[in-house]
Order: sequence, then C-alpha cells, then structure tokens
Amino acid sequence: MTDDFDVSGQVVLITGGGGGVGRLLALNFAKLNANIIIWDINQEAIKATIDLLNQNGFQSIKGYVVDISDREQVYQRAAQTMTEVGQVDILINNAGIVCCRPFWDLPDSVIQKTYNINIISHYWTVKAFLPNMMRRNSGHIVTVGSVTGMLGTYGCTDYSATKFACIGFHESLLTDLKTHGYNDIQMTLICPYYINTGMFSGVKPRLFPMLEPQYVSDEIVKAVRRNEVWCVMPKSIRTLTPLKCLLPAKMCWELMARVIRGPDSMRLYQGRGKVAAG
Repeated sequence: MTDDFDVSGQVVLITGGGGGVGRLLALNFAKLNANIIIWDINQEAIKATIDLLNQNGFQSIKGYVVDISDREQVYQRAAQTMTEVGQVDILINNAGIVCCRPFWDLPDSVIQKTYNINIISHYWTVKAFLPNMMRRNSGHIVTVGSVTGMLGTYGCTDYSATKFACIGFHESLLTDLKTHGYNDIQMTLICPYYINTGMFSGVKPRLFPMLEPQYVSDEIVKAVRRNEVWCVMPKSIRTLTPLKCLLPAKMCWELMARVIRGPDSMRLYQGRGKVAAG
C-alpha cells in the first residue's frame, strides 16, 4: 500500500464546491490542514460551505463566484486566485449538471450547457493552472467523471457523452504530461456510480444502492493522497465494464436492459428541477 501523501499547506481548488460532494471535499481536505479555494456559480452556496468550515474551526478558505462555462471568466478568476492565494497544488474539476431526458426531448440549450460545464470547462481550468504546475513539475489534477462515462445510460445522451469525454481528456492529458517528462504532476480520474446528493433524485438503481456523498468524498481524498490513476466506485463495477468489449453488442444491451434494468432506473429521475447540478 502506498503511503498517503501529506496535503497540509497545499492549496486545493474545488469547482462546484458550494454543495454536495464538493462541499464535503472542502471539509475533508480542510481537516488535513490544506488551504481551500471554492469555485461555484452560487454565492450563497459558497458562503454556506465557508460557514461550515469556519464552524469546524477552519479559516484558510477563499470563495470565488465563477461561471466555469465562461472561458474568459475562468482565466480572470484563475489569475485573481493565484494573485490573492498563490499557486494551486490540487485542482479538482468536480462541477457538473445533468438533465436526464431522451435525446429527442433535449433542448439545444441544455445540450450546449451540459457540454460547457461538464467537459469544456475542464479545458479552461486546466489551461489556467497547468502552466504553473509544469514550471514546478508538481501538482495534481483530479477529473470527476462517472460510471456513465464508461457505460452509456438511458436519458443521458448529453451527460454520458460528456463523461466519456472527461475520460478521454484525462487519459490523453496524462499521456501528454508523462511523454514530456512531467512525471511529478499527478492525475486522478474519479468514476462514481449514482450519488445520493439530489442530482439523481428519484432514480432507483437496480445493481447497487446509491453511493452516499460522504463515502464518495472520503474515497476521492484517499485516491488523491495515494496518487491513484483511476478510482471507480464501487470497485466491483470495474469487473463489469470489460464485458462491453467482450460480449456481442446485442447481448450487452440485453444485459443492461433486461438483467440490470438500467433504463428502468433512470426513467424515475426527478432531479433538482429541470437541470440538476452536482
């Protein structure tokens, strides 16, 4: 077992840190004496996270209102963050939204928004903070993907596609960095199953129970501190995904639709309004 890396004094930036798993990540890292930066589009949510950390005795927290789908705003806030706080050591691209509708019911604006937030924003945040990491040959980039990025899911032609893209982006960037000798810039890809944050409210998973947010947060922190390359939750799902490549396509669909009954699970989706963020 690899020794856990000491993150005390490290600057950890969490997108979507105003609630859900992002808020718990902020608290978890604060307990390890890291300095926390919260990026979120919601000022009240940022304040709630900062208040929670303050109540637990942690003061090294900064919050910034950022629309991560806006490239120029990301670059401006990144420059402001580095001026006011200093270099970012651990970047956690956690923010995401889901709509959950069959393809033919997806408005164009929702498709565009899902892509802008769930994957395109990763390009802007990484472009903003990676050059400093490259100068130091040090840092850590965490991509929060999803099991739906490994197995396409009913009602998620936009969401699943962006999470597939997260995996491709992450693996390709890792290859770029290692090929050019940036061996001390670590990268961790997180692929959780449904999380009980309200993002997938109403969904009744057939295969495994929903994951609790605290468990997911704890596992992410563990994966980061151990420099894990890929963390799937629950781990047993990793044994199922190779079936997609090994079994005939028709048999794979039968497995998903009739045995695991994945489409039935997502048809019960209620979410947090028309578009749910997490």
